[in-house]
Amino acid sequence: MFKAIQPARAALSVLREMYDRTPDKALFTFIDDKGHREDALNVRQLVKTADGIARSLPDWGLKKGDRALLVYPPGLDFVRAFVGCIMAGVIPVPVCPPDPSRLARDMPAFSALAADAGARGVLTNGAYEKARSRGLVASLFCRDAVAWPAIPWHRTDQRFTPGPEPIPWYTPASQNEPALLLYTAGATGAPRGVQVTHGNLYHEVAASTKDLRLGWGTTAVSWLPHHQSAGLIGFIMGTLFGSSANTYLISPQGFAQRPALWFETLSSVRATHTAAPDFAFDLAVRKTTPEMRKRWDLSSLRHVVSAGEPVRLETVRSFLEAFAGCGLRPEAFNPAYALAEHTLTVAVGGKVALRLDRESLGQGRVVPVEEETGRPAITCVGCGPITKEHARVRIVDPLTRRPCGPAVVGEIWVSSATKALGYHAQAALTRKVFHAKIAGSDDTTEYLRTGDLGFFHAGELFVAGRHRDTMLLKGKGVYPEHIEETVRECHAAIRRGGVVAFSVLPEDAGVEQLVVVVEVRDRKIGADMQAEVVRAVRREVLEAHGIRCDTVVLGAVGAVPKTRSGKLRRQVCRQAFLAGEVDRAETTLRVATVGRGRRGSADDSRSGSRQVAMQR
Repeated sequence: MFKAIQPARAALSVLREMYDRTPDKALFTFIDDKGHREDALNVRQLVKTADGIARSLPDWGLKKGDRALLVYPPGLDFVRAFVGCIMAGVIPVPVCPPDPSRLARDMPAFSALAADAGARGVLTNGAYEKARSRGLVASLFCRDAVAWPAIPWHRTDQRFTPGPEPIPWYTPASQNEPALLLYTAGATGAPRGVQVTHGNLYHEVAASTKDLRLGWGTTAVSWLPHHQSAGLIGFIMGTLFGSSANTYLISPQGFAQRPALWFETLSSVRATHTAAPDFAFDLAVRKTTPEMRKRWDLSSLRHVVSAGEPVRLETVRSFLEAFAGCGLRPEAFNPAYALAEHTLTVAVGGKVALRLDRESLGQGRVVPVEEETGRPAITCVGCGPITKEHARVRIVDPLTRRPCGPAVVGEIWVSSATKALGYHAQAALTRKVFHAKIAGSDDTTEYLRTGDLGFFHAGELFVAGRHRDTMLLKGKGVYPEHIEETVRECHAAIRRGGVVAFSVLPEDAGVEQLVVVVEVRDRKIGADMQAEVVRAVRREVLEAHGIRCDTVVLGAVGAVPKTRSGKLRRQVCRQAFLAGEVDRAETTLRVATVGRGRRGSADDSRSGSRQVAMQR
């Protein structure tokens, strides 16, 4: 099992111990998109290559405390550079690599992140540098060339001259010293740099090791991006802390293009642990066949963690049913609640599905109902109990900052040793989000405001939705996830992963109005089919929720903005709608509005010249 480390130690303390005692221990294996083992690292190999990188950082103008962007395609070169930075006391900033063929789309966000981080250098490998160079050459022939930030780039996959002994590894003066800067996915707005400390990492891995029973008998598989908390801290840092015998990494793009790759790997390596957000389990059911599943043995899996987005009961049921023949045990499925600002997890191991009265939930009250009552209901899946040592989680009224009573929905506030230091270069926002205090109470604890609404029931934490996304329609609170769930199933032409709901307050209306943006599978569908989809959306939302859908936007693939990892960006979509950008977007096929909507028209269908052009 995991050997507890002293709290004063640094992020690489256990790696150092493993180098001294078990240098040949396997750490990471990277699986290519065809399922072949492309690269591997044991302790000795990782330390050797990371040592070469750490020695080179001062020559590249990077000193202790400086921040370096890590821009790598999926693979183990990222791990080598990440460890090299921490060895030298340079703060790694993992980022999603801009697509060199789509710089006009990706560069604004990358440039903003680089500026916000105050990065002194960029580390990458030859594969990405070659792709970047091709993009630079191509941009010479473009009228509106996109410029990269003026930051030095350095390749870390070159051959380094080894020293006689590894360099002295950097040891932080305290646990509260930042170990890395991790940017949020930007699902609710611009990405924010979360300062994760050495102490945060230690306590997170220690808690996960206990909750998920990690140790030397663990074999983990992950396709999660290395620039996000679940992939980086849950799998890469966990392995560096000795909580896995071997961790197999897969490209996120490889999984997206062929979900079977995930299960082929789980089966072939006899994996015990894996994790993914809800959409991945839904995708797995739809993109694998019974014939494929017959070839896989998933009986070794002890923990399949679902976190990163709301866990839907229908997804859980369909996934467990589809993969039951593979030997997957239902008790292995573990819903969880996690966020980067808390390093990773808040609650793990949900076992309860709760059927709630929908109208009461919209009013902030938790009222369980039996199925036979016939009352409109919503099912929420629990995320498990709070198990971190000395953690405090409170349900708080987000407006009054006073604790909510039992069976009342409020904002989730949390304090523990894994609460991150704060947002980089955003002191005011850090005070507001990371140092919140309960009003009218003797409780002096400084809490992290998660921005998520939830409640406790039967000892488990339930997440109802984002406070910022909650809509006020017909005088009651409505969670967009519930509308989206209804719309996904209402017509075969709708892409399940391409539905987003939000509300707007038109100047001439006086009340909030519901907008639903829907991606269709075929952008060439005719006007009659478009109208049929719009009618289906309105009919199902009205029947299921008693709410009129004021505007329905039909779009092609890409109409619904998402993060690179697949999370819906509701607020980004809402702002684009209000700014008129949705109307003008090439992906928009039809905007259908009723009543005195924002556009003031009954139906702005794109059945004119644009529709004709698309059908040629």
